[in-house]
Amino acid sequence: MEEDIRQYARLGLCHHMLYPSCTENFDYQLETLASLARRPDIETFDCFVPYGEQHRTKLIELFGKCGKENITFAIHLFPFKQISLADPAAAIQGLIRVVLDDIIEQVAVAGGNGLIVPSGRPKPQDATQAHYETFADFCRWLCSRCAPHGITAMLEPFDTDIDKCFLYGSTAECVKLIESLMPEVDNFGIELDVAHLPLMNETFADAIRTVAPHLRRVHLGNCVLKNREHSLYGDKHPPIGFPGGEIDTPQLAEILRCLLEVGYLNSRHRGDLILEMIPWPGRSVEDTITDGIARVEAAWQML
Repeated sequence: MEEDIRQYARLGLCHHMLYPSCTENFDYQLETLASLARRPDIETFDCFVPYGEQHRTKLIELFGKCGKENITFAIHLFPFKQISLADPAAAIQGLIRVVLDDIIEQVAVAGGNGLIVPSGRPKPQDATQAHYETFADFCRWLCSRCAPHGITAMLEPFDTDIDKCFLYGSTAECVKLIESLMPEVDNFGIELDVAHLPLMNETFADAIRTVAPHLRRVHLGNCVLKNREHSLYGDKHPPIGFPGGEIDTPQLAEILRCLLEVGYLNSRHRGDLILEMIPWPGRSVEDTITDGIARVEAAWQML
C-alpha cells in the first residue's frame, strides 16, 4: 500500500502491557500515561482505572488534555482468578456489579468510550448452563450501565484450554452471545486480540471474518505456542517478531489484509489498531514501541 496506514487506522498502544509495574504503582501509571499522551505517533491507547481518589482525579485531568481519540479502558485490575463474572451466586454478582459500576463511572468522567471485558473462568469443560446464562445476564446489565455514557462494552475472546482457560474463547461463540442479546443491546462488540488466535487454534482470516460485523477494536501482538518450556509460553504478550513467537511482519501483513477486506480498515471510518506487548528483553520501552510500529508499517507496505 502506497498510502500511509494512518489514513486507514488509528495506531495506539496498550499502556499497562508496556509498563506492567504500573498495576502496583499508580504514581508510575500516571507518569507513564502522560508520556504516551504526548506521543505524536499514536492517536489512541488502552489503560485501566487506578484505585484512590487522588490518582483518579489526576487521570481525569490528564485525559481532558491529551487530545487522543477512542480511549478505551480494560478492567485489568479485576481479580479474575478469584472471582468469576459468570458465577451464578447472587452475592458474587452483587459484588461484581458494585465494582463495575465504579469503573464505568470513572471511565465516563474520564471521557473514555470503550470498556473491554473478558468472560473469565470457568473454562467450557467445567461450565454449566447456569454459568452461560449468568454471564449473558451480566453482559446485558453491563451494556445497560455503559449506554447512557456513550460507552461501548467489548468482549475479548481468550483461549479456553491453554493459558487463561476462560469461558468464552471461540470467536463464533462470542459472536453468538452478542447476537443473542440483540436488539435489546446495541452497544456490545468484539475487541479482537490477534495474539490470542493461535492459542485458540483459529486462523487470522477465519476469525476476522467471523467477528467482522461486531468488530470494534483490534489488538496486535504475539504469543509463544510451540515451546511449552519457554518463560513466555501462552498469553504473555511478547513483542511482535519475538524469536519463537507466532506473529511477525508476514503474519501482520495477512492480518492487515483481512482487516482491509472486511472494511475495518478504511479511509472513511478508520479502525483502531492497538499494539499490545511487553518490552523486548534488555531493551527500553521506547525501543519496543519504535520496533513495533516499524513492523506494522512494513507489513502495510507488503499489501
